[in-house]
Amino acid sequence: MPHPSLVLTRAAVREIPDTDWPRVLEAAVDAGALHAAEAELATTLAPGRRATFVAGREALRSALRQLPDAAADAQATPILRTPRGAPSLPAHVTGSVTHKRTLAMAAVAPRAASLQHIGIDLEHRPQERDLAARSVARKILTAREYDYVQQWGEDTLAGREQVLVHFALKEAVYKAIDPFVERYVRFTEVELDLTDGRAQVTLHLPEASVAEVRIEAGWQPEDEWIVAWAESHR
Repeated sequence: MPHPSLVLTRAAVREIPDTDWPRVLEAAVDAGALHAAEAELATTLAPGRRATFVAGREALRSALRQLPDAAADAQATPILRTPRGAPSLPAHVTGSVTHKRTLAMAAVAPRAASLQHIGIDLEHRPQERDLAARSVARKILTAREYDYVQQWGEDTLAGREQVLVHFALKEAVYKAIDPFVERYVRFTEVELDLTDGRAQVTLHLPEASVAEVRIEAGWQPEDEWIVAWAESHR
């Protein structure tokens, strides 16, 4: 299971005409769903990116309000972006955000004990029409992971879902280790062994900064979605 104090929230990504954005952002600030600085940042983004950014920040603020030691931060502190593009959360909180075209999800937890960082990722579960596209298995899986997926067949729905589970988990792991390495991590630098919704994670990274880092990760299907999470501990 994820960290017991982890809070996971969702927000819909809304389709809003360009001319309506000023009104929508003003209303969100007035309602406390956005900080004024977040709304200002949103105005600098392209409309599609703006919609996912706003939904992500609404989800993050909702999650922060549910953490006893972070509720005040949810009102007073803007959640902007770090130089690496992650949410700039208060120092005593770790969090992550992910989004697709219609849904954003956020996760936050107090940075306590060994917990350092968390990452989440959201992917659509495959449908029949997706089988017409070429599988990304060869691009994202190590040789051992590829052999594991073959028990379902690469071009079946079950096989494609296993590939997407690996993809989502690796994306979540990247977010959980990015503060240690601060670089793009290749898919084959993270290797997974999957069992009953949990993943044993092996990092094939040269950085000494992750030598003592332990990763806990898992996933679950939710209707049309695959939701993956990862925590880095040290």
